[in-house]
Amino acid sequence: MIVKNLKGENFKVEKCLGCEIANKKLPVVGGLIYESKNFAIAQDFELPINGFLIIFSKRHVEEYTELTDDERLELASLINSTLTGLKKFKVAKEYNIILEEKQNYHFHVWLMPRHTWMIEKFGKVLKNIQSIFDYSLNNLRTTENFEQIEKTCEQIKLYLSNK
Repeated sequence: MIVKNLKGENFKVEKCLGCEIANKKLPVVGGLIYESKNFAIAQDFELPINGFLIIFSKRHVEEYTELTDDERLELASLINSTLTGLKKFKVAKEYNIILEEKQNYHFHVWLMPRHTWMIEKFGKVLKNIQSIFDYSLNNLRTTENFEQIEKTCEQIKLYLSNK
């Protein structure tokens, strides 16, 4: 399957986007922000929304319930630490935390910022998430936005490395 990254570049994915990112077969804007034995954190591969980070398991699981007790504890800690850093650097005041399970798809957690522009243009973020995604693809592929995304990735990478 062919996927388009947030800059609009096409990449071939053999089986699973999450696995290929975890195994460093696909370049992510900002690079991997954090990596442990069980998880990795990166800017969303496809959507140019600053601070839209994905936490994904390094082994291929499709459901939250497939995680071990230790993995669930680590995931909770990673969500907390990452959100603390994002808020410290004022990327956004509030976030939606979305655990996504899909059949034949890699389990991951979205840390979806609720930026002011999202609320002003679309109202409730989760109710209008597809419109926000479409807007970002059509309007946020700018050099200035990519620079901000990379800056945020570096800030969070440094913040998490000092934890």
